[in-house]
Amino acid sequence: MSNAERRRPTWLRPELLIEIPAVIVTFVMMFHITANALLRTFKDDPIDNTLEITQYWYLPIIAFLGFIAAQARGQHIAADLIYERLPEVSKRYVLAILSVLAAVVCAGFAKYGWGEAVHAHEIEKTAGVSDLPAWQPYYLVPLAFGVMTLQLLWAAGRALVKGDSHHIVTDPDDLLLLEELEEMEAREAAERLSADNAANPKEESR
Repeated sequence: MSNAERRRPTWLRPELLIEIPAVIVTFVMMFHITANALLRTFKDDPIDNTLEITQYWYLPIIAFLGFIAAQARGQHIAADLIYERLPEVSKRYVLAILSVLAAVVCAGFAKYGWGEAVHAHEIEKTAGVSDLPAWQPYYLVPLAFGVMTLQLLWAAGRALVKGDSHHIVTDPDDLLLLEELEEMEAREAAERLSADNAANPKEESR
């Protein structure tokens, strides 16, 4: 990781462009379901199509955005019982090959999902027996798996160049600890640089 990446504020990380919309949709879904339950219980007037909206809109958005965010943060489940016992010199090649294979699978899902989305669009698919349009979320499938294909290809290339140190994290808690350590190291490096500059003002001016 470069010094520029280490000094980058947490709120500037690109994965937040995926995570923030997912969080917003999650809270909207929670509010919608709670409001529906309260209105149904106390006024016998539930919100129309709540189940269909949740099933065909909220959940697909949250799930597919979550796939992309998890890949960006390296938080997908890793079955590494054999991988961890491989020689260090071969790990990067194994990781690259597996990433390419996973990218091929995701590309297949994206292609199939595109066909299904186009078909759903053509027939103007609705949610169950309701009149609620439900074809739009079908395009999330090719979008999400297309993005994951690119992410996995990028991971394969970076594995060949830098190895697996930034890609294989089997425990999400470990990932959080690593991020905290990286931030601490970045702060310490910045403090050392400031101290050196203060101690050698002439060299800084040169």
